[in-house]
Amino acid sequence: MNKRVTLRTIADDLGITVATASLALRRHPRISPETTQRVEQAAARLGYIYNRAAANLRQTRSNLVAVCVSDLSNPVFNEFLVYIEDELREHQMQVFLGIAREDLAVQRHFLQTALEQGVGGIVLLPVRGTTRADLSALLPEGQIDPVVPTVVVSRALMDVALPQFVNDDQLAGRLAAQCLIDHGHQHIVWVGGGQQTSTAQNRLLGVQQALSAAGLPQAEILHGPTSRQFGHQSARALLTRDNPPSGVVCFSDLIAFGMITGCQELGKLPGRDISIIGCDDMEEAHLTFPPLTTIAVEKAEIGRRASRRLLAPLTGQDIVVLPPKLVLRETVGPPAQDR
Repeated sequence: MNKRVTLRTIADDLGITVATASLALRRHPRISPETTQRVEQAAARLGYIYNRAAANLRQTRSNLVAVCVSDLSNPVFNEFLVYIEDELREHQMQVFLGIAREDLAVQRHFLQTALEQGVGGIVLLPVRGTTRADLSALLPEGQIDPVVPTVVVSRALMDVALPQFVNDDQLAGRLAAQCLIDHGHQHIVWVGGGQQTSTAQNRLLGVQQALSAAGLPQAEILHGPTSRQFGHQSARALLTRDNPPSGVVCFSDLIAFGMITGCQELGKLPGRDISIIGCDDMEEAHLTFPPLTTIAVEKAEIGRRASRRLLAPLTGQDIVVLPPKLVLRETVGPPAQDR
């Protein structure tokens, strides 16, 4: 049986101390890049396997970060995840990923498991309907600070005293509705999903605020799941009416993608026969036909700033709200009767 390769094996092979070999494998700044490279090459050549669990026991804080994502069936959360993981990796942190599938029980179980694994921090993209009681593993009753550093991303939690990094969703709704108003639309419908989330509630509120300020009737509301299928069904339902709306604000790009397909199946062209605006500015938004007008959420900045805040030695709550911006493409134009 082959003898297990240890730090001593590497140190003896290179003629260095065990401490130097250990620091080099952790890429400690005290060790020169040249020595670090030699140690890493020797470790690979000799077949050394780094015992991360043992190393974590020797450190005051694990380099493992749990990222709990509410639902990856919506690609916008995957985009958030990419920016979060990029920033954490830059700081030599490793991601322990959990997908909660919009299920509070799954989220609770993952958070408990993450804590049992000794993670050094948690990034939470919360499941809809999350309250403080659902985070009892992180925030035991009567405790102000979480048991490990934790940040919340994307959806605000009003009754939870944790650092939060979110989009200004009321502004997003106002920008979307104002875009349609500026193009002459008066009969506007909201096609929304996620109505239990702060994101959807605030975007709808922003839409209604813009319509009120313009002296227009409040938007009709269609609620459903955040999916292409719901957008597709909504397009067919709205466009087959005797008096269809001239403009639609979609809660998300994902719903808007489905609406574009539904319109095309009915022989209608978005931007000409009906105006459609989404929200999120997902990567796919500029590739639809026609390209989707949308409200761009600063996903990269939100993800990166949340990750940096997680790594900072601070406690207490701060809510960082980042403003979105309008991206005008081709699915918005004047009402058909005005052409």
